[in-house]
Amino acid sequence: MNRFLLLLGSSLLLSSTAYAQLGARAGLNLLNFSHESTYSDASTSADSRVGYQVGVYYQQSLSKRLSLVPEVQFSREQAHVAVASFSNPQNYLRGDYRLQLSYFNVPVLLRCALGPVYIEAGPQASLLVGGRGQGQTEALIGGDVLSRRIVDQAATDHFRRVDAGACLGVGVKLPAGLGLSVRAYQGLVALDRAYAYQDTPIPSTGSKLYRQSLQASLTYQLLAHQ
Repeated sequence: MNRFLLLLGSSLLLSSTAYAQLGARAGLNLLNFSHESTYSDASTSADSRVGYQVGVYYQQSLSKRLSLVPEVQFSREQAHVAVASFSNPQNYLRGDYRLQLSYFNVPVLLRCALGPVYIEAGPQASLLVGGRGQGQTEALIGGDVLSRRIVDQAATDHFRRVDAGACLGVGVKLPAGLGLSVRAYQGLVALDRAYAYQDTPIPSTGSKLYRQSLQASLTYQLLAHQ
């Protein structure tokens, strides 16, 4: 009788976790920005640098093809940023700096399996937990450098701590629990906070910056019950 109850309990436990998969992912990313310029004489451009991300996820089956995949991820993202603001062709402010951003990301994705290939999409919330902007700014008058300032500022002093947006990705499952995935993210919240003068501010030209990232990851299923 005791053995029967033990077997019954084990069967119920396995059935309740059927098609539930715990996994990990790690890979590289590229950071970019889309922007809306408040002033016609201001510009912002970003040259992506390679960063990385690591995370864990849990895949819960909803039907034969659909599953819900929440994830917790740490990402380090970086880019070289150039800004310029012109009062006329001879008088302007320019700056360039290396920007590093550290985020905790929490995407919640709906995944659709098409054999070994899957597509996924859903919202993502992000918390900025660190990073810096380091470089310099120059003020030019008549084409001559009037002043030069060193930029070295914590990213959390300049950018909003909370970001939110949408993800879209595609992946493929490989043998031995491995997989590959590519995922794009578009932020929907402007990163810039209201500008306040500081001794070494990250340059701002009035553009509203929206974070974009492209991730390529290797995944591994830690637990799978079929």
